[in-house]
Amino acid sequence: MKKYWVEYSEDFARSPMTFWVHREVGDGPWYQSTDFDPPLPRPVAGKGFPNYFVECDGFIFQFSSIAEMEEAIEVLSLKNMPTTRQLSERRGTTKGPNSHWLSRLPGSVKPWRYREKAVKFLREAKVEFEKQTSKGF
Repeated sequence: MKKYWVEYSEDFARSPMTFWVHREVGDGPWYQSTDFDPPLPRPVAGKGFPNYFVECDGFIFQFSSIAEMEEAIEVLSLKNMPTTRQLSERRGTTKGPNSHWLSRLPGSVKPWRYREKAVKFLREAKVEFEKQTSKGF
């Protein structure tokens, strides 16, 4: 089954990818930071913070931002994915690699055959989410 949807919450809800994508600006720890690159999403007026979900063949991807979707698409679209150690080093952290979002995915999501389908659907969902976001939905 394939589907995608957006849910809204009163407070910002981190996804498994948030720490890895939204880097803190400055010297303080991530959890104390108020400035990020790319920035954390802002709430939609009257609805709250968006939480994006994409289901593909029984697995549900969860994202707190479009930037997180872009990172997932970038990494999962590589036929030979980088190791979580390489991705952790790219983030510039001593945290991980076992806590990296990629290592938290189930084994059924990692084969190339599955990722080909998932990335195609993630791209479709991203286009629709961007349309909804630009309209204020």
